[in-house]
Amino acid sequence: MDHIVVIQWWILLCISGNSAEVMKRSIFLISGQTESVHLSVSDLAQPHWSEFSWEWTSHDGRYSEIQIARAISSRLVVSPPFTEYFSCSKDFDVTVKPKFECAGVFLLVRANVPLVKIEIFTTKITPSFWPSFRLGSDVSVSCEVSSLPDGATLQWERDGDSTSITTLFYNNTVHMIIRSVHPDSQGAYYCTFRQNGTLLYNVSNAVRIEEVSSDATLTMYRESSNSSLVTLLCMTSDEYIHASWSWTPLSTAKEVHLVRTTMYGSNDTFNERFSYGDFNGYYFPLYFSPVKFEDSGRFNCYFENLLVASINVVTLKVSAVPPSGFPRNHPVVLRCEVSEVSTDPVTLAWLRMEGSRGLLVKQDILTESHPNRMLSVTLPSLHRDQLHWQCAVFTEGMLRATASLTLTLPTQTKMSSMTGMGTETVVRGVITMAATLGILGLLGFYCRRPNGTQTQRQKEEPAQLEETSV
Repeated sequence: MDHIVVIQWWILLCISGNSAEVMKRSIFLISGQTESVHLSVSDLAQPHWSEFSWEWTSHDGRYSEIQIARAISSRLVVSPPFTEYFSCSKDFDVTVKPKFECAGVFLLVRANVPLVKIEIFTTKITPSFWPSFRLGSDVSVSCEVSSLPDGATLQWERDGDSTSITTLFYNNTVHMIIRSVHPDSQGAYYCTFRQNGTLLYNVSNAVRIEEVSSDATLTMYRESSNSSLVTLLCMTSDEYIHASWSWTPLSTAKEVHLVRTTMYGSNDTFNERFSYGDFNGYYFPLYFSPVKFEDSGRFNCYFENLLVASINVVTLKVSAVPPSGFPRNHPVVLRCEVSEVSTDPVTLAWLRMEGSRGLLVKQDILTESHPNRMLSVTLPSLHRDQLHWQCAVFTEGMLRATASLTLTLPTQTKMSSMTGMGTETVVRGVITMAATLGILGLLGFYCRRPNGTQTQRQKEEPAQLEETSV
């Protein structure tokens, strides 16, 4: 690691109803670092102490307030099951080895009264050592913390900029992907731990780039969407006059020429959807956007007839069935599909997003022999907290790509709005409506029915007309 900052603080709190004071301390360490951590309480302990012990509650949930060391004849002894993690130093001090699983809360207890509380947070960076990365490759790294208290945040940042560049955060782990690395990608990257906005701890590593391409095949994953972009880089240390890019689609396995150029500006383009930068004899990039699912395949860069770079592009797409216009209580199926699974197993995972944090809903490991390359999740009905999703692709435990999917709640109809009422309210409404219609019907019938006086008058009027005519 290039740079490590460890911040510790002390807080003294009085225990209600007890004259003793509990000393609280927090320590941050990196899993795998060379130095162990000493839980030193020598300035607090008394030589005549005999009834005291150290208790441990691990962050991973394996142990809760379990005794790891106790005083025997004024001498501290570590319990045999825990000698792999802890040892005794001097007096009443305990040494904690720099292992991720050692993180947790440590209590120094005397006569059932806690005197000291020390919490150790462990951070694990993967990979722990960052080599020089190949030009144009995707760099995937992760930073995991053993516990994340309320009000704490964990994120990746660039040197000198506190803006988060985290690609995905879930399960107390922040993943970062630097796509198609180039010389401007070089520099320090920090995994930072903040409590209520205050920086408490960070650990950094540096990205260094190999300045030339390699003909060994790179693999990159890209989301199939209108906003996705693929940048393919090709560079050599020797000068050439001619350069070209070709593409072998996964679907046809037939090589297609995309562009040919010379350093004098003579260009031939065979597919208008692909663009390219100027060729200066050493450097020739290729771009295409938007990315379609069918773009999966191998892209080769040639300088003259020399293969300079070979890049395998694997695409990822997400969808919902039905996509829209479905009733509120209708089931929805989320689908995530990857275009290719090679010799290395691929893990697909559906995550429901709560703000910037992802909650794992379902995952599956795909291999070459897997019958399909898809992971589906069925939602019996759609609710407001189920609108934002991400499908993530992992290989060798590292994040390779994500694809986002945002759902929309269906429009609420008048009948569906009644489902929010109580049953009794609906029944009463129906009965009232029926009674009202019945009364209106009776009134209408009564008004249209002729009465007795009208009938008698109608009978007498013809008779009077007959007498008059005679």
